[in-house]
Amino acid sequence: MMKKFFAVAMSALMAASMMTGCGSSAGSAAGTAQDTQAATTAAQTETSAAAKDSEATTAAETSAAGSAAAAVAGKTYKIAIDQAFAPFSIQQDDGSYKGIDVDMIQAIAEQEGFTVDIQPMDFSAIIPALVSGTIDGGLGCMSITDERKQTVDFSDPYYEDGLALVTKSDSSIAKLDDLNGKTVAVKEGTQGALWADDNKDKYSFTISTLPDSTSTAMAVKNGQADALLEDFPVISYQISIGEQEGLKVAVDAVNEKGGVGFSVNKGQNQELMAAFNEGLAAIKANGTYDKILASYEG
Repeated sequence: MMKKFFAVAMSALMAASMMTGCGSSAGSAAGTAQDTQAATTAAQTETSAAAKDSEATTAAETSAAGSAAAAVAGKTYKIAIDQAFAPFSIQQDDGSYKGIDVDMIQAIAEQEGFTVDIQPMDFSAIIPALVSGTIDGGLGCMSITDERKQTVDFSDPYYEDGLALVTKSDSSIAKLDDLNGKTVAVKEGTQGALWADDNKDKYSFTISTLPDSTSTAMAVKNGQADALLEDFPVISYQISIGEQEGLKVAVDAVNEKGGVGFSVNKGQNQELMAAFNEGLAAIKANGTYDKILASYEG
């Protein structure tokens, strides 16, 4: 806009110069000066108006960007996590929790100005709790699936996850075809349980459905199951820190990786969902998200 101002001003000056050169009287020169001043004033007025328009646009954009945070500011939301799902949720000696899910939602809450009341529970209870209104939002490294979308709304993906097949350290199972005639333990309501149900006939194995990850691991260790299906980042982390001694990852890519997301009851708590997405983008941009992941994966 300043370029336009200078262009208008220079045009006026050139016009004045040309008129003065062609005319010989003082009256013509005075008229030319008046014309030049008028052109300059018009250009300045236009520049000022454009600046005000720009300021108004910036203010509107800032207001829109903070609208999600404004809607949740000062509120407290009950957020469910899987009660035993390291590294996403890890119970401390004092009963509190840390982990990727916990640290992430707390960082987002701080970013957006709300607070969270962490509600640990079995993974299979999270969606029913959302539907009943017992909780406001759910984490638990929940895979985004079309089936779940019928009941809950999902955020933008905050992690990519895939399934691993886990066996005892001395097991001869090395590929999915080796599951013929075997028993596979899965956690109720998980992506692993869905995959097992879809593929049990293809690979000729029997499914043992259990309530939590601790139970599936114990089933394999005790010989009640030959293998288990678990989220790869979860089981690999647990094995790496010695939490699942005697187990190994036999197949690290059972299925294609998919996104996991934050969930709310379908059509409800949309202001919380908007704030989660806005906050997630912010902590990714400022580096907080990567620091959280590095503290558990690095």
